[in-house]
Amino acid sequence: MMPTRYRTDIDGLRALAVMAVIIFHTFPEVLPGGFVGVDIFFVISGYLITQIILSDLSEGEFSAASFYARRIRRIFPALIIVLTATFLLGWHYLLPPELMSLGKNIFASALFSANLMLLSEVGYFDVDAHLKPLLHLWSLGIEEQFYLVWPWLLWAVPRAWLTPVTILAIAASFALDVSMVEHHPSQAFYLPLTRAWELLAGGVLVQFPPRKAAGNEFLAVVGVVAIECSFFFIDAHTAFPGWAAAVPVGGAMLLLQSEGSFVNRLVFSNRLAVNVGLISYPLYLWHWPLLVFAEIFKFKRLTELERGLVVVITFLLAWLTYKMIERPIRFGRRSFVGSLCVCMSALAVVALVPALGYGPSLPESIVRLITLPDAGEGLRIHECMLVDTDTSDFPSTCADRKRPLVVVWGNSTASALIPGFRKLQETADFGIAQFTVTSCAPLLVRLSSMSALCLERNQRIVGLIRDASADVVLLHAYWDAGYTSEELKPTIEALRAQNIRRIVILGPVPVWRGGLPAVVSTYFRRTGAVIPERTWQYVEADSGDAKMRNIASSLGVEYISARDALCDVRGCITRVGDSLVARDTVHLTQTGSEVLLTSIEREVWGRSARER
Repeated sequence: MMPTRYRTDIDGLRALAVMAVIIFHTFPEVLPGGFVGVDIFFVISGYLITQIILSDLSEGEFSAASFYARRIRRIFPALIIVLTATFLLGWHYLLPPELMSLGKNIFASALFSANLMLLSEVGYFDVDAHLKPLLHLWSLGIEEQFYLVWPWLLWAVPRAWLTPVTILAIAASFALDVSMVEHHPSQAFYLPLTRAWELLAGGVLVQFPPRKAAGNEFLAVVGVVAIECSFFFIDAHTAFPGWAAAVPVGGAMLLLQSEGSFVNRLVFSNRLAVNVGLISYPLYLWHWPLLVFAEIFKFKRLTELERGLVVVITFLLAWLTYKMIERPIRFGRRSFVGSLCVCMSALAVVALVPALGYGPSLPESIVRLITLPDAGEGLRIHECMLVDTDTSDFPSTCADRKRPLVVVWGNSTASALIPGFRKLQETADFGIAQFTVTSCAPLLVRLSSMSALCLERNQRIVGLIRDASADVVLLHAYWDAGYTSEELKPTIEALRAQNIRRIVILGPVPVWRGGLPAVVSTYFRRTGAVIPERTWQYVEADSGDAKMRNIASSLGVEYISARDALCDVRGCITRVGDSLVARDTVHLTQTGSEVLLTSIEREVWGRSARER
């Protein structure tokens, strides 16, 4: 085993990875697949750590204590600073539910299990991703969980068996990833077992040391092309990681193996790339919290100039963190390990305060508004609103036996309509059937944003609608400008084939920037008053309403505008007394559902249910 040595081209590759992630988060339309930079990081990390461990083992100098001490000096200093800054900003600017989530995630991040905490929070009624300042630390959790196991395997497995064992582990992890990514995408994304193959891919390269060869030039070019293709042809709608992740992972492997090539020397070893690579870790840590809090403070999407300014500030803080904190502690004579562990433990304990629901107080009038009932109340989650992890089908109880019968088909925004329909049933005799699936619009064609499980369930729903002998089918989802009439046409044709009396598309509800509870808090902080019952502030301009109306017209089906029902010349309704009408950006509360359904009752039936 060759002793470890510094390679400037690896720092250059780090620079490419971190800049891809930052560009994706700041200018996603420029680099739609920039998030694969994390996968490149995994390969690099697996390669370097495996190289260090095998070198120590071959020289008889491996010590678990020294290995983990090096990891602590490498990871803890910058992380403690960023977590502390995030905690302080969150304490002042986040709403109670968001602050509680932040506390949990700081605690989990301090224990290097942020990925598992985020997985436990996955769901349509969780805090929106753009309000999670530590969302990006899932990758750090996976790395550190991997390094709790990998050094011991390298120590225990005989050297002659190491390569086949590593290859077998890569195959097993990759197979698990591919098998889960379609039907359980969240688990495939966040679980260490489904991501281990990416780190192992770097680890196996150490067992095949790069050699100077004419073919290296070709390998480097192929590697760059693979990574560039992944940046532009993979996007947020791609089933990921799965097979798609093999492209950037393979590209990173080829570049690590092509040491000395023209590309590695001229592109990845140039001074600018190397310098960015040296501060890549604090760059990664700082960029996402800064973007999140910048949008929270402004309370609307940042302009391109503002996002560019955030990137500049990110570089400044990353450089200061590296020069003044990370480098002195990592390479200084004192170990600092004990002090770093104490600081991280103290941070975890402090984070328990907001995690347990304690935080800055707000006036009682604001607390009443933003204290919402259980998100799933009345929505029949895991029964008539299925999520990714559900393995069962819709039970027969999802359809009432009363007639006429209205079927609600759509995603979680459609399930939020059910309390309103139940309220109408108190004074009108009709039945409801609920067939809703989270993150699954009522489409019968596979879009890049849909999982295979979503399409399978929608196909099943068509049969359930037939069996239920529906009178009215109401289609609703978080419609946006991305849908077309051609995508909805198969759904309409399948329903018409069943002679459904009325097919109705319910347009999108108003979209509240940052979520309506955050709007209430922001309005109070800026005016000192309770938000009025109607306002145009903080509402997205059109939210796809006009486009969905045109789609419905082209397909010859009826259209009901939820936006027209909830908004008028004074603005969109925010509350009824002390009850908000939305719990986040788009999901209606029970109050909001009742207000909407009362407003559109005649349009749903064509005449009032009370007149039948």
